[in-house]
Amino acid sequence: MHVLARTSLVILIGILLLFGIVMLYSTSYAEFGEAMLSKQLTWIALGSIAGLVIWRCDYRILGRYSWIAVVLVGLALAYLALAFVLYKASFVPRSFVAKMPFVGGPIKGAFRWLKVLPGASIQPSEFAKPIIVLFLADYFGRRARHLHEFKRGFLRPMGIAGAILALIFLGKDLSSTVIVGGLVFIMAFVAGVRLRYLVVVGIAGAILGGLALASDAERMRRLTAFRDPEQCAQAEGYQLWCSQLAMGSGGTRGLGLTNSRMKQYYLPEAHTDFIVAIVGEELGFAAVSALIVLYFLVMAAAFWLGALAHDRQGTLICVGIGLSIGIHAFVNIGVVSGFGPTTGVTAPFLSYGGSSMIKSLIGVGLLLSVSRISEMDHEKERESGSVGEYGPAATDEI
Repeated sequence: MHVLARTSLVILIGILLLFGIVMLYSTSYAEFGEAMLSKQLTWIALGSIAGLVIWRCDYRILGRYSWIAVVLVGLALAYLALAFVLYKASFVPRSFVAKMPFVGGPIKGAFRWLKVLPGASIQPSEFAKPIIVLFLADYFGRRARHLHEFKRGFLRPMGIAGAILALIFLGKDLSSTVIVGGLVFIMAFVAGVRLRYLVVVGIAGAILGGLALASDAERMRRLTAFRDPEQCAQAEGYQLWCSQLAMGSGGTRGLGLTNSRMKQYYLPEAHTDFIVAIVGEELGFAAVSALIVLYFLVMAAAFWLGALAHDRQGTLICVGIGLSIGIHAFVNIGVVSGFGPTTGVTAPFLSYGGSSMIKSLIGVGLLLSVSRISEMDHEKERESGSVGEYGPAATDEI
């Protein structure tokens, strides 16, 4: 069963990657030539190498040292949050923020990227997602007996996750804040943290987030523009209005590959967050429906691997990674279709972007690692006729 589940996952990811390469070439060639495709292939290669390395590692060892990755990503997010606070402070010159190392200034009003090399940036909030999944899976997996306790079962893990969420939000990355918050909530619920604790913190987070949004008029206009994008088509609703025109003009079968009109003259960022709109225009509703089915199958494969996992930690990793891919996919499709506000959420394995692609393939590597190690442990149990070293008793380690 492990081999079948792993093979199914790899085939599904391969189909998505190939489809994404074709659509990225079709979407970006008219404006950028082969430049975008060449960079995307580089990101796929780097992500595949990272995924293969993680696949050959023991996910339990990675989990034990995941706190180091949490600290590193926290420092990166804190630096971006500091840049945003200084940028908004009236007593700090904008030129000072622009000269800060690795920052260079806001992009679309947000501080999400660190410039590590000329022409190359990384988005720490993207890497925070698999890191938080790995950290929480390790924490909840090794402390199963204490999950009903307030301090050890709730306050400590939620305090660390909440700090990461606050730093992401301070960098004005609302979409990542919501996605990471959803992942943390669901993983804690699946792990067995008391529901009343989660409900209280969820309500408190919603209230604080609502107050923060209410004080930001520009962000509120962007969030509400999706309700009637045609009325604000010359302002905040322009991108969504163009996306809906692209999706609608494709009909059932589409205009044909490379025949999109919106990508050439109207729809901004068509190769990144709105690539699914071009899928709808060129290949039609049938292709978008098939894409949705593919994402559902990837989630199902991840959950299948979680059901086959040998311990609680492996199950939580598979649930977290599967949810991360699924939430990204369906939020992105909902955005380009007009069912939600415009956000900077990419379509996994399709959209152009190094951080998103590498993060997604790292997640696949974690899923494969869980499956490989779980299969080995089950084989050891069958040979010895007893519970293995990392069996149920190990999940209750303090």
